[in-house]
Amino acid sequence: MRRGRLASLREAWEVPRDLLLRRYPDFVTGGDLPRGDVPVFVLHGAEPDALERRLRHLDDNGYETLTAEEYLGVITEKRPAPERAVVLTFDDGRGSLWTVAQPLLARYGMKAVVFLVPGRMRSRPGQLGPTWSDVEAGRVPAEAVRRREETDDGALLSWEEVDALARTGRFDFQSHTLTHARVHAAPRVEGFATPASRRGYDAFDQPLVRDGERDLLGTDVPLGTPLLRSAPRVSEVVRFFEGEGIRRECARIVAEEGGEAFFARPGWEERLRRAVARQRVEGRFETTNERTRALERELSESRRLIEERTGRPVAHLCYPWHAFGPTVERLAAEAGYRTAFCGKVPGVRLTRPGGDPRRIARLGEDYVELLPGRGRSTLGAVLRRKWSRRFGGGA
Repeated sequence: MRRGRLASLREAWEVPRDLLLRRYPDFVTGGDLPRGDVPVFVLHGAEPDALERRLRHLDDNGYETLTAEEYLGVITEKRPAPERAVVLTFDDGRGSLWTVAQPLLARYGMKAVVFLVPGRMRSRPGQLGPTWSDVEAGRVPAEAVRRREETDDGALLSWEEVDALARTGRFDFQSHTLTHARVHAAPRVEGFATPASRRGYDAFDQPLVRDGERDLLGTDVPLGTPLLRSAPRVSEVVRFFEGEGIRRECARIVAEEGGEAFFARPGWEERLRRAVARQRVEGRFETTNERTRALERELSESRRLIEERTGRPVAHLCYPWHAFGPTVERLAAEAGYRTAFCGKVPGVRLTRPGGDPRRIARLGEDYVELLPGRGRSTLGAVLRRKWSRRFGGGA
């Protein structure tokens, strides 16, 4: 079973488990949203029908959307919370923010916080691409917009799109670290670099590969390179630097036996596993100083690049994979970040005024439709759509 399907199964079980353990705020199960409570929702890509349905629900019921700085003022009790307010956060800076989220947010007068990964972004000079508004006006086919993120070049926003979005005043660009990286954590082979693993969002799951004094990511990693057990860079894991010998033979086999075509043949993985089985995975673990410098760069360089492109301060951080530990928490504060957005936070159903700004709890985007108001959905309907999307491709 593919990793993605396993993750979907785990998430399907997590929802009923967390409901039983009362890990969601009361509004998710039909209760009220007390005045002063501002839910923070996490989104990734923007699908037209689903996003418009959620924005319409917010608009119909008088909800405001806050920037990260406005939200910080609420939870530090420096400003009163609006009567009804939410924070919409988009992780990764995906291409559909330009094609779909931009025109829909403008239509409903909403704002969003976007956590960018500047170390993976590209510049694409020239005319900016079509949006959902062009589809609705009949100027381009829907598939031209819906399928943008399926291409490696269009998976993330370009810097030119970020420039244009920043000028609208609807997008608050903040940091998702420099490279949203995973690193090898143990000398155990768990997979190989394939054409799919190096492209688009799958490349986020492909661990960094050391090449001399630099790290390779995405398509820079040679096909066939063994990928070891890994963990998020911002976790407390100590990185393992593998020796080049373990990858040399596999890369040679793939290159000599067809390159990308090698992976279309039955038994390709067994072929590579036999090659690595003949070798010992040699290497070393990083030192404390190396780890500290790497984390400092992930935090500080991300801030610098985003501020340079947008001309606006960056003081808010989102941890990739919602992973963090005491080291990165300390370094993030030293780097000047005033908040850190997470996923589920133990013991915190919703971050309220007076809560910890460095451990902000967020909810999945599906639960926007459960907010109190006219046209409010039911948890059962939301879960049916959620599981249909996970297992059947529904919206």
